[in-house]
Amino acid sequence: MKPKSNFKKKTKNTDILSAGSKIYAKKRKVKKETVESVDFDPVKRTEKYALLAKEEKLRNRKEIREQRQALAEKNVQEMAAMLRVAIGAPETEGFESEEEEGKEEAKKEPVVQEFKNKTTLTTVTVIEDLDLDNP
Repeated sequence: MKPKSNFKKKTKNTDILSAGSKIYAKKRKVKKETVESVDFDPVKRTEKYALLAKEEKLRNRKEIREQRQALAEKNVQEMAAMLRVAIGAPETEGFESEEEEGKEEAKKEPVVQEFKNKTTLTTVTVIEDLDLDNP
């Protein structure tokens, strides 16, 4: 009887390197299952198309809503510019903050407008910064 040694049998380097390729060669030889035909469920198919159509409508609605909001914002800015021109205020981009408006209101002078009719003349004076507590 031979004594058992702790040394394993020496293997060649080519055997170690080619072991992986042998495994993959076996896997390639295994015949994979192929699907003979694909059956579509018409109910699920119509549901899917309906869902896609609904998503597209929602997407279109969102785009239209954004366009309307942009148009409304543009119209508001145009109207604000027209009002500034009508009252003689300087034109500024966008809206002023409340602090700036408060400072400007303290400096405003009364606005006088005249309305003529065939028989009468009416003068309207608008005082915006009227303080009744301090006469």
